[in-house]
Amino acid sequence: MTEVITVKEKKLPALERFGIYYLNIFGQREFAHTVFDFTDEELKQRVNRIAAKGVFLSALTGLVLVWPTVFIDVMKQHEPWYIHYAWTSGITILCVAIEFYLLFIIALKAVHEVSELINIHSHKKDFLKTGPFNITNILARTALELPDPELHILGIDPFEKVSKKNLLILGLLYKLKIVITNFVAKFLLRTGFGETIEGISINYIALPVECFWNGVVINRVVDEARLRLFGFALSNHIADNVLHDHLLDQLSPEAKIGCLRAVGNAVVMAQNYHPNMIVLLLRFQHLLHIDKDNGYDDWNLFLETLKQVNEKERDFLLNLFTIAVAFDGKISKLEANNMKDAYGEYYKMYLPRLIDLTEHMRAGRLNAAASLCKLDFTAG
Repeated sequence: MTEVITVKEKKLPALERFGIYYLNIFGQREFAHTVFDFTDEELKQRVNRIAAKGVFLSALTGLVLVWPTVFIDVMKQHEPWYIHYAWTSGITILCVAIEFYLLFIIALKAVHEVSELINIHSHKKDFLKTGPFNITNILARTALELPDPELHILGIDPFEKVSKKNLLILGLLYKLKIVITNFVAKFLLRTGFGETIEGISINYIALPVECFWNGVVINRVVDEARLRLFGFALSNHIADNVLHDHLLDQLSPEAKIGCLRAVGNAVVMAQNYHPNMIVLLLRFQHLLHIDKDNGYDDWNLFLETLKQVNEKERDFLLNLFTIAVAFDGKISKLEANNMKDAYGEYYKMYLPRLIDLTEHMRAGRLNAAASLCKLDFTAG
């Protein structure tokens, strides 16, 4: 796969290595089930239990480790400023380090439990066991909320239409969420009640704020892990069905190239760069045995391909394009603005399927999503 994927930064970030280390420690138990053995309701209940446990543990961690910081802050507030801030800073740094460590472990364990539910290791594709899109690497980045690596796949640049400036601003705002929430909460309490409430300093508002945000983060991590694991499972499910039905044998060389253009353009237009789309792209690249760049992220070339292939092949490519667009659980503005050019007269036929599949992916309804991921030679 080295010729197919070009990674900008070869060295793994320290946090990702940390995540991989612990995921490997947790191990890979052998299970007989596949994720499709469960109903969507069963999957929802099991994922919710994993999330609830993670939320409880993360909230408890926040409560226990923020309390010393607030306590010292209150106790030393009448000391000279240098003593006050020396004690507060020292305790805060120690508690934050311990809290982050424990939260990382809690998040990694929650993600690992979701992966065991999905039984992701039942997929034996060797090319998905190494490189930046090894499922372990994907899960480590998911649990620790790390960005996916900058790379090119078959000449496709997933970041081509992504504003790095906007991503940076959003990231900084996200990191400030707890500080901002604490400030607003203290301001409102101070305005309404003064410095204390029933003799208790309003500084202790930091405890429920920390619990709340820790819970929010873990819940989001579990949701994203579910989406990525479902995408991984569906990619293999789709590929297995394509192989079983010998669909690719019925495609012309131009239509085969069109398959990679269908997914490649969805990757670029998503504007959020999601591993689900990359894994789907890699599965089709592997099935088609194509390892050379051929304008797979060129929208105009994809539209031209749709005109050149026969009617059945066009329907197949549009079905694949629909799946790829929905695979990250959202429809970007760029996708919404351009998809009419691809669907043409069949736009109203494909749109309901696209919307439903997107909602199923986002809500974690795996079997419902799988029913809409069928690839064939019929429109819609």
